[in-house]
Amino acid sequence: MNAVLSGGFRGAQGVAAALRPDLRVIDVVFPLAGSTLPANHAQPLLEAIRARLPAFSPDGGFGIHPLRANTTEYGVVLLARRAKLVLRVPETQVADALRLQGQALDVAGSLLGVGEGWPRPLRPSATLSAVAVTFGDAEEEAFERAVGVALAQLPVDCHFISGRRRLARAGRRTIAGYSLTLHGLRPEDSITVQALGLGTDRALGWGLFVPAKAIS
Repeated sequence: MNAVLSGGFRGAQGVAAALRPDLRVIDVVFPLAGSTLPANHAQPLLEAIRARLPAFSPDGGFGIHPLRANTTEYGVVLLARRAKLVLRVPETQVADALRLQGQALDVAGSLLGVGEGWPRPLRPSATLSAVAVTFGDAEEEAFERAVGVALAQLPVDCHFISGRRRLARAGRRTIAGYSLTLHGLRPEDSITVQALGLGTDRALGWGLFVPAKAIS
């Protein structure tokens, strides 16, 4: 880990020390070498990671950010240039997650090479977005009610806008939901949402929020 990253990570640890344990979460970022993956690759990717990191449990507060990729008409996606694998993990599991570097992941027959990783602290942002959030097979009106309930339970006070409907296959399941943008977040609420997520299936890339451009 270089000095800049190390210093930033130590600073994040100082901030995290003031948070309750379930908010002490961090992203671990790895460069990837690879070209194509199956269109529905979230479940095979999770299985490939768990084969290397047995402690990486869908029930353990872990998440896998969606990979940046371009869709095709041939049942595969093309990885974006400089695509990254980003794991959202409890702070106590960062060292374990870094064991993934240098590994080759077999994702349903497609190989991904994992480069040297580094920790990236969560940063507060008044606007957050998630590629997809699911609360079961809910239509938009029911989905938005569920979002409101989930935010109240955190509790987090903000505005939100739902976007495109999303569908994905995970094994024999079909996961349905919507993209989601939250705005007007206080810094502490922004960290809460990023650390805890919304909805289910974080290990398959759902319900994970990242800073986004502000909505005016």
